[in-house]
Amino acid sequence: MTMKKIARSVGVLAAGVGLVALSNPAHAAGDVYKGTGWRILNGRGIESLSPDPYVIHIVKPSTSATKLSAAKNKAAEAQLRAQLKKTAAQLTSITGTKFTLASGYHKEQKDCSTAERHVITVGLKYRPFTPGNKPGYSQAHPCSATANQSAWGGWIWVDSEYWIPGDWAASPARVSNMMSHEIGHSIGLDHANVDGPDANHTADPYECVSNSSKDLPLMCSPNGGHGRAKGGSETRVKKYAGQYTKWDIAGLKALKANFSR
Repeated sequence: MTMKKIARSVGVLAAGVGLVALSNPAHAAGDVYKGTGWRILNGRGIESLSPDPYVIHIVKPSTSATKLSAAKNKAAEAQLRAQLKKTAAQLTSITGTKFTLASGYHKEQKDCSTAERHVITVGLKYRPFTPGNKPGYSQAHPCSATANQSAWGGWIWVDSEYWIPGDWAASPARVSNMMSHEIGHSIGLDHANVDGPDANHTADPYECVSNSSKDLPLMCSPNGGHGRAKGGSETRVKKYAGQYTKWDIAGLKALKANFSR
């Protein structure tokens, strides 16, 4: 698969305003917002992860919005549900905060001022990235609670092009990585890119910390994960599809720890 054909996923990184004043105070100066291979969206309003449960919902896909047939919509939804269930289980295990995937469908969320607390909706659309409707890009819209800067919830739009034959079609493993990547944005993880050996003062695509197994942080932009560095193994990509790496896990744990500081 060429670089052009790899499914991309970019979080919107413009966390909205939270809805209500919560009882916890604003966080202390001891909060930690970055480390090796991870970064928190504190500059965009999210500093922590609440211990209260979060629920992930699917927005019912329509053929007009996705440009997919009814059968392909059904197949794509099934694939997303399978990964979201795994992602929710991972997050519960890593953070101690309970994440669940709801059955049925949820209405579309469009604005942080009306988004439901601790609800993350996931839907399918053709080229949903704004501005520009960029091909191959999915997008997360995270919201924050104004009183304590914890992750409020939000919504994610997944590009239906991943299920359309052509340049942007994506393997199941790539879709799994994308889904966990976008959920990571929704609860407060930023992209993990840093300026690398080229020292050009720019955190370029895929320019992230790596290891001897050719892993990148799953939150590496446009889409990292196990075996995703140059020269990585597709076998490793498939084996660990959608799983957070050690760097992402450190960031998730920091998000949770920040809540009680």
